[in-house]
Amino acid sequence: MDEAELIFSVLVVLVCAIVVLLVGRKLRMPIIIGYFITGIIIGPYGFGLITLDQVNLLADLGVILLMFTIGLEISVKNLLAMKKIVLIGGTLQLVLTTAAVCGLMMAFGFTFSVSLFIGFLVAHSSTAIILNIYQRSGEVDKQHGKIALGLLIFQDLNVIPMMLAVPFLAGTGNEDIVGSIVSLVVGLVILGIILVAAVYLVPKILRHVALTRSGELFVIAIVVICFGIAWLMSMNGVSLALGAFLAGVAISGSDYNHEILGQITPIRDILTSFFFVSIGMMLNLNFVWDHIPIILGLAAALLAFKTLINFISVKAIGVATGAAILSAVGLSQIGEFSFILGSTGVNAGILSPDIYQIFLAISIVTMAATPFLVALIPKIVNKYVKPKVPAPADTDEMKKDHEIIVGFGLAGRYVARALERMKIDYVVLETNAATVSAEHAKGVPIFFWDASREAVLEYAGIRNAASIVISIPQMDTVKTIISGARRMNPQINIITRSRFISETSDLYKIGADSVIVDERESAVQMFKRILASKQMPVQDIEQFSKEIRSELYDKYVDLPVTPQKSTSVGHTKLLDSLFVRAKQADDALSREMSHVSQIRVENGCSVCGKCLSDIHLRRDFGVSVIAIKHAGEKDTEVSPAGTTSLTAGDTVGVIGGRKGITKMLPLFMAEQKSE
Repeated sequence: MDEAELIFSVLVVLVCAIVVLLVGRKLRMPIIIGYFITGIIIGPYGFGLITLDQVNLLADLGVILLMFTIGLEISVKNLLAMKKIVLIGGTLQLVLTTAAVCGLMMAFGFTFSVSLFIGFLVAHSSTAIILNIYQRSGEVDKQHGKIALGLLIFQDLNVIPMMLAVPFLAGTGNEDIVGSIVSLVVGLVILGIILVAAVYLVPKILRHVALTRSGELFVIAIVVICFGIAWLMSMNGVSLALGAFLAGVAISGSDYNHEILGQITPIRDILTSFFFVSIGMMLNLNFVWDHIPIILGLAAALLAFKTLINFISVKAIGVATGAAILSAVGLSQIGEFSFILGSTGVNAGILSPDIYQIFLAISIVTMAATPFLVALIPKIVNKYVKPKVPAPADTDEMKKDHEIIVGFGLAGRYVARALERMKIDYVVLETNAATVSAEHAKGVPIFFWDASREAVLEYAGIRNAASIVISIPQMDTVKTIISGARRMNPQINIITRSRFISETSDLYKIGADSVIVDERESAVQMFKRILASKQMPVQDIEQFSKEIRSELYDKYVDLPVTPQKSTSVGHTKLLDSLFVRAKQADDALSREMSHVSQIRVENGCSVCGKCLSDIHLRRDFGVSVIAIKHAGEKDTEVSPAGTTSLTAGDTVGVIGGRKGITKMLPLFMAEQKSE
């Protein structure tokens, strides 16, 4: 394939993907399904615009970068902490699945070699699909996400011995079994040496590269490390994707993992799309149509079968029922490594082309069903599965008016500290086991519960709670919590955070009372800092800030919130109480908390024409005047005497508590005439 063909292939894939994804967005179709459909349309069984060989290289690079970035978010410490899941849960899942499939196939008359090999194929799940979904939804760090990651790591590692077993199953293997085992052991030892060396050497290499302050050199170094370690590990039988994952794990402990993620993510997202497109291109629509009852029936049976086996495997290591179901369903599809293993089996004569084509069609159907199942199953678990944990003792005492905090990051900790200072009862719901363990030892009323489940909210006393503060960033989970909390307690005050302004409207619609938007508040606070540094009076700063905040609201909520006179005609929609209340609450929570302010003396205000000693600012408000810039004068009077009088247009610099300055402010403002 020459350069022109490669560019044409990339162009065809991306143009078609844009069209399909735009339509899919209107239909709320998962993005992965859009890629599958793109592959079907442009592939050899669709319009035949490009061949599979033309995108295979880009697809492989996408999987490698996906696994590399996932590894960056999993430190060696966290990986070792999952050893129970990886070794015990992974072994149970692999052995039970392979044995059950093998026995079932032999019962239908297949030979032992074919049955065992198909068991190998079915045992694997799609690392690329499920981790891509979990990474986008922020579920990789949740309990079921970690379980899925642990089992996937074990499955991927076992591709090596399965590939070695192919010649023996085909009857073409040599007699030197001992030699093969020795080669495997030597390969694993070399693999361990490479990984240990990477953990110690890679951070040092990155440090020297970062000191050059060359962005281009840093990106090149990242790519070399990723592909270099993956290639070295592949020399010992490890797949390139798994090698890239381990390369990411090696770098995860360095100070540069977040910078690397920022550099690699855009490239990864584009290349990963080629992998999903390539999966769609493999689907023979004519074959599927001719055998659709068999394929759909077997696909449904396989999804149910793997879900059951996965559930049994993770329950055996003591995982909670809800998390076990979520991880079991997430891993119920067939994996991409099964395609590689399956093609090897066809070439070796273990599988016939027809059997492999049926297996391929079933696998793609299970992959296509995965995004829908992953989105649906939490709702079922939330509704029907009760958490097997005791209710906290605190909830018996918190009959009413306690607070619920979801998430114990920086925001959650400050909220808890404020509630403790005011002696208000609260309970914290957190899904990070390490955080729960550490904070519980300190006496914090924190519990390892997923607040997106209504049963958990019930245990936390949602029906009698005064407020719920949601400080987690995962938007899908936030929406689920808001909906459940509002349904279970219509009177509760719901305060939540949001990363982006565009999400505000949806959150208010489903029941939030106050939304603190990271993006908006950053913009407003930076704006106010700039104005304050330019010696602008506090009234002007507040006025401009309100204008900015109103503009942002008007842009992203369905109905603009703008001041209206009560006599205006047709103003009802604009004054919808939901948006007015939301804006007022957000304004109140977002005000500047500076202790030093500049205030302009307005014409006709209470203090205009009076001396400082006559208005008693320090006595009544705890505020002191530190400087005055009189109207029309260039110089500023520092530490003015009590006999100094204030005139209209003067700018007064004050210092004091935020509340005191706020209460004092009306004295400097002209009285508003009623219309």
